[in-house]
Amino acid sequence: MAGWLDERLQWNIDCERYQPDDSTNQPEFPEGGAGRILSPNVKRTGQYPVAAAIALVALLGGGSRTALITLRSTPVNRLGRLPHVMLWAWERREDLSFIDPREVGVAYLARTLYLSGDQVVIRPRRQPLIVPHDSVLIPVVRIETDWHLSPTMSPRQRAQAARAIARMADCSPAAIQIDFDATRSQRAFYRDLLTDVRSRLPDSMPLSITALASWCIYDDWIADLPVDEAVPMLFRMGRDSEQVTAYLRRGGDFVPALSRSSVGISIDEPSRAAPAGRRVYIFSPRAWTREEAAKAIAEVVK
Repeated sequence: MAGWLDERLQWNIDCERYQPDDSTNQPEFPEGGAGRILSPNVKRTGQYPVAAAIALVALLGGGSRTALITLRSTPVNRLGRLPHVMLWAWERREDLSFIDPREVGVAYLARTLYLSGDQVVIRPRRQPLIVPHDSVLIPVVRIETDWHLSPTMSPRQRAQAARAIARMADCSPAAIQIDFDATRSQRAFYRDLLTDVRSRLPDSMPLSITALASWCIYDDWIADLPVDEAVPMLFRMGRDSEQVTAYLRRGGDFVPALSRSSVGISIDEPSRAAPAGRRVYIFSPRAWTREEAAKAIAEVVK
């Protein structure tokens, strides 16, 4: 296992199988064998959380190895402490040990929630993530719906999902981010879910969501959501692409105040003339390399 650990890791952690609340009644995720939720054991010394780590299981070569990443031990001050640049690290092996944690943070896919019938099926991250030990980290929770067994969107299902998301705060991350492309019929559920999650988090814990660009311009339903930021996604916009790009090039800005502090872009799509002075989340459709990361970071900080 030593070969999988960044040499700068300073703390150890005992990870154990996550046992959901009795009311959750979560089924096993059927794909790729038995799905485990590894729960971090947070050690504290003094005033603030000091040793927090996550065990990420990498299923490679027919076996499994455990890679550890540590979470930064700093007091939380909403979004003001986040770096200007955040790299999204999705479900694949990512070695970001080369980043400067003083300038760049990492928002990594931590788990995916599948809403199926009246159940919430949790799939944890299965690929290793390597970062400097003092990196600013944001766990991202992706929510998807089952096309074959439509979700009930019931209060019970909402509570299950809220518990699974709020549990990410146990590791004292810099923030928690939710990624859910809610349809019009799912908006009421999503609003209630965010309200539920917010009530379960410490007051000092920032809550972030990703947002379709249209939500931030001409379909403004997110203005009063109980979140600290909504990140406008200026890539994979589909039929909205031309309209949004033209609007921004004319000097237009996003309408809700909570969507004016950050923006999301991808390295494989051209710049959309995003307003300057925003925190930038950068997505890569493939594993990050030192060269691609350096190029992307240089373009957004110039």
